[in-house]
Amino acid sequence: MDYEDGHPATKEYLLDHSDEEFVVPVPVYVEFLLGGVYGEQSSLRQSRQNLEWVETYPVSEETAEHATEIADETDDQGPYLSAVDALAAGVSRELGAPLVTSDRDHTHPSRQQVLEVEEYL
Repeated sequence: MDYEDGHPATKEYLLDHSDEEFVVPVPVYVEFLLGGVYGEQSSLRQSRQNLEWVETYPVSEETAEHATEIADETDDQGPYLSAVDALAAGVSRELGAPLVTSDRDHTHPSRQQVLEVEEYL
C-alpha cells in the first residue's frame, strides 16, 4: 500500500532491488485495485497499470496452512493478523522468500522470529 501511496522509501527500495522479481498475493492485489476504485487520486485502470511489473500469486489451501501456522508460531506478544496480512505472510513462507513490508503486524519482533521479513522504512 505504501507503493500506491507513493511513499519515497518504497520507490527507493524498488529501485535498489530492480533486478529482483516481486510477487504480490492476489488478496493484496485486490486491496491495491480497490484503492483505485475507492481512492480519490486513482482509477481502476491506473491501479492496474501501476502494478503491471509484478507477478500475482494465487492463494491456496497450502497458503492458508502456512498463514495460520505463522500466526500460531508467533508468541502471545505478537499482533493479530488480518486474513489478508496472514495470506501475504503465508505466500512468503510458501515461496521461501522474504516478506517485503513496512506493516507493523509483520515487522513486530515476535513475528520476525517465525517469518523472514525485509523492512524498507
